[in-house]
Amino acid sequence: MKKTLYYFTLFVVAMMFAQTTFAQKAKLDVAQKYYDQFDFRTASEIYKDIMSNPKYANDTLVLDLALDCELKLYRYESAETLVRKLIEIQPMNTNHLHSLASLQKVQGKYSEAVLTYKQILVINPNDEIAKQYSKTPDFAYKLSKDSTIYEIQNSKVNSEASDFAASFYTSGRLIFASSRGLGPGADRAYVWNDQPYLNNYIANIKDDNTLENERVLGDDINSRYHEGTMTFAPGENLIYFTRNNVLNGNVNKAKSGRLYLGIFTAKSNSDGTVSDMQAFPFNNKEYSLQHPTLTKDGNRIYFSSNMPGTMGGMDIWYSERKEGAWQTPVNIGPKINSSGDEVFPFISNDSTLFFSSNGQLGLGGLDMYFAVLKGDTVVQNMGYPANSRYDDFGTILFPDETVGFFCSNRPGGKGDDDIYEFRISPPDTIYIEGLVVDSNTLQPLRNTLVTITNDDGSVVQALTDNNGKYTIAAPYKPMIQIEGEKDDYEKASVTMPTNPRLTNYTAPELRLKKVDLLAAGKVVYDVDGSPAEGAMLRLINSKGVAIDTTYAAADGSYKFVIEENSKYVIEASKQDYVLLTKDLSTIGNSAKVINTDFRLFKLEKGTVVRLDNIYYDYGKSDIRADAAVELNKLVRILVDNPTMKIELSSHTDARGGDAYNLKLSDARANSAVKYIISQGITSDRLVAKGYGETKLLNQCGNDVKCSEEEHQFNRRTEFKILDI
Repeated sequence: MKKTLYYFTLFVVAMMFAQTTFAQKAKLDVAQKYYDQFDFRTASEIYKDIMSNPKYANDTLVLDLALDCELKLYRYESAETLVRKLIEIQPMNTNHLHSLASLQKVQGKYSEAVLTYKQILVINPNDEIAKQYSKTPDFAYKLSKDSTIYEIQNSKVNSEASDFAASFYTSGRLIFASSRGLGPGADRAYVWNDQPYLNNYIANIKDDNTLENERVLGDDINSRYHEGTMTFAPGENLIYFTRNNVLNGNVNKAKSGRLYLGIFTAKSNSDGTVSDMQAFPFNNKEYSLQHPTLTKDGNRIYFSSNMPGTMGGMDIWYSERKEGAWQTPVNIGPKINSSGDEVFPFISNDSTLFFSSNGQLGLGGLDMYFAVLKGDTVVQNMGYPANSRYDDFGTILFPDETVGFFCSNRPGGKGDDDIYEFRISPPDTIYIEGLVVDSNTLQPLRNTLVTITNDDGSVVQALTDNNGKYTIAAPYKPMIQIEGEKDDYEKASVTMPTNPRLTNYTAPELRLKKVDLLAAGKVVYDVDGSPAEGAMLRLINSKGVAIDTTYAAADGSYKFVIEENSKYVIEASKQDYVLLTKDLSTIGNSAKVINTDFRLFKLEKGTVVRLDNIYYDYGKSDIRADAAVELNKLVRILVDNPTMKIELSSHTDARGGDAYNLKLSDARANSAVKYIISQGITSDRLVAKGYGETKLLNQCGNDVKCSEEEHQFNRRTEFKILDI
């Protein structure tokens, strides 16, 4: 009897367990059904009930689904509680850690988010997103530094419901999606947010680029389901728009029962109606295609999709139209797409792609980004306050890319998602950070001179620190060229596009190649020997071709990379100063650095320039070989400046008779002029004048005791510009 009772008890317990298990399984099935129908509110409540059973309290599948519901309902605190529980159970799961970091960002806990990303790197050192945040722990500060360039205001066309997905239409009008409850589907609530299904609305764009006179579009484009982002192809009067996969009353649901989104086209008629609605050829009931945007010629379409081949949740794809047919979509690639979601693309001027993402370096939720598709594509965050720690998306801009619209669910709006009007004022000054390295070793190069040349020819410069890093401020312009130079290295430069949306930039890495042979020197002003900063220097080869150009640094220095067994001319110039040139040869020269200095003098009447090292034998006026070398420099100046006329003068010291000195100096001046004429300079450009001891430069007159050096100072040959 006791044995029978024992087995009966076991049977009852087993039956109770089976019934409990069956009941929990049934709840899971029901929750999954609501989840697949996007009714995340109901699904969330069922998952909470399931997790109240101790057996399922730590079930990772249930926790994952419950977490996803909380995320989709923007319940960040409860979502954080769930994800932390998942991390306790599966501490090595980086997906959970990414979710935690995202939740920390959207709640403004940026320092905590950085620590979480560093924790991810311990588990997976190759995680690209975690690397970005770990390398830029002050990312929130950096993304907020551009705040002064934006003027943002909430649009008057917003309602207390969701208003978003703005896009340009015809004749100064704008299309947007709204759940305000007008048009088809107004009497049906979408279970995700308990608001009516989305319909497309239209508003007028005023002269000041604000919106007015919003109204719902007709039933010919709106349906009982969702309609959204639209783009217009003017040459064809054709619109491309997003809606649920429903066409002509046929509802195309996925195997799971979900109704995904597709892209559709329709003819835009002159009376404001649409007709001939067609499905985009690559729509598929098992995944979404959404948010279309077209190039100007209408032959390339960008859109967002989670189709097979996607790198993350949603990726940006494009398709080309050839001979009237759309080609197989192409994923735009990893420079744009991430392991997160990339949505709401907008192509501006066929070259700049604006989009939103939660997988790039951002402030939280969806952030807005842009990337110039030509050249080396670099994704840039649009910065605060365009971006916030909430969802910011749907950027569209007029062609000048300084005025436009975007959408956000940030606090302070009129409804759920709101449309915002914004204007960008280009900054006066931009700030650039960068790194200079050896091109071979990739090691940082300290004390490298970094130069940016402004449009007016002036330059701004900075030196790299011990880590090869620099920060430099420059006037804003659309394209910036950054040049780096260092002793024993070949100059290198990078070009970086800018735009009016940012004031802070990280420049591409500058890589300098070490070299063995250099031409170097200094450019100074003749009047006082001070550095001629910004003077332009050109290196000209033996064929007369300028092969390199540089500018004198703050200390007047410059350098060029040169080759062995070669001849060059170096040309120095600056506005309002005389052009100077000098020969340089590496033939038979074993020096690693060949120095060539310049003294610039004013290109104006009355300028007096002393010629050094013009020596004569005692009491004679014959041109010695060493004097000829110096006079040849003057010949070069006259050749380079063919309209210049000069007076060449000779001066003596006070020793000797006054008349004798005057006669001697006059003879020497005439002798120098005859030599210059012999070198091809016409006589009408030259005047010889001997001043004897009449223009002493110091106190060493007759009968004054002076040193030899003081007398030497008065013995000189000069030229004065008479005409230019």
